[in-house]
Amino acid sequence: MKRWIVSLVLVAWASLAQAHQPAISTVILAEKSDQSWILQIRSPLNSFEYVIKQNYGENSFASADEFKDLVINYLKENISIRFNGNYELLLQKGTVKLGHETNVFFQVTEVPEKINSLEVSNTSFKTINRNQSMFMVLGEGLDKDQFILNNENEHSAILKVDDNKLVQQEATLFLGLFQKETLNSSFNIWVLGVILALALIYSLQRMNIVPAKKSN
Repeated sequence: MKRWIVSLVLVAWASLAQAHQPAISTVILAEKSDQSWILQIRSPLNSFEYVIKQNYGENSFASADEFKDLVINYLKENISIRFNGNYELLLQKGTVKLGHETNVFFQVTEVPEKINSLEVSNTSFKTINRNQSMFMVLGEGLDKDQFILNNENEHSAILKVDDNKLVQQEATLFLGLFQKETLNSSFNIWVLGVILALALIYSLQRMNIVPAKKSN
């Protein structure tokens, strides 16, 4: 009897632990021997099923091929990689290999010969609770490091190459307001205007052009 109780407790504990595991996905940008590049995305099949049904509807596919097409389109819409502040990665010829861990491969273009910086964003699984994506670049002359993309960093990272090593840069609020994508937001333009106005008033007060408010 005790053995049955212990077994049930262990099974329950294992199920509970698995239910609280974060949804893990992996994104790998890899250089092949012929200097071409591929992008690989790995994630549990149920994660792909969840985001596809959530974004395209419960009855959005009736076959494995239709599901694969939706996965390819969905990843193209939610993964962005930009090099050296200019070159944006183009995903081409997507291939999906279904399984308990599903793998998606893209042939990619627009990778510069010399990578100085890299901006990556992967919002594919952002609606899944406690999700996180591991991002890696496997290129000739670059150290193998991995970076976590999750809710805390808005599923994005800014990386710089320092002595053949990718180093993550911390984005500040002030600098973030000047990014092209951020400036498209009217709210952030308003915030930027307030910050610049306060900075101007402070500078004028320092030069005694505008009198500082006296405290009572």
